[in-house]
Amino acid sequence: MDMIAEILQTDKAAAGKLEKADMESGELLERTVKEAQELKENALKEAEAYKTQKAKEVTERINTESEKITSAQNEKTTVLDKIFEEKHTQWEKEIFDNIISPK
Repeated sequence: MDMIAEILQTDKAAAGKLEKADMESGELLERTVKEAQELKENALKEAEAYKTQKAKEVTERINTESEKITSAQNEKTTVLDKIFEEKHTQWEKEIFDNIISPK
């Protein structure tokens, strides 16, 4: 009987170890899934932050270039306005003269 008791005790110990291994495996799987989810969430946050930063940089660059273009257009308009102010009377006279007495 000692042999049977020993076999039963060994089987019981093995079953306990197997149950413990199953529990540890389940806990490890849960931790792994949790860590994977955390990594995914962190990656999404980093990607969103990067996207926001790049959008800000592009917007700033667009605004800077737009201001340069507007400034250049304003300068040209100012020059043209000055030329018009200086010469519009002369141009009107030339146009009138060409209509009245074409060459």
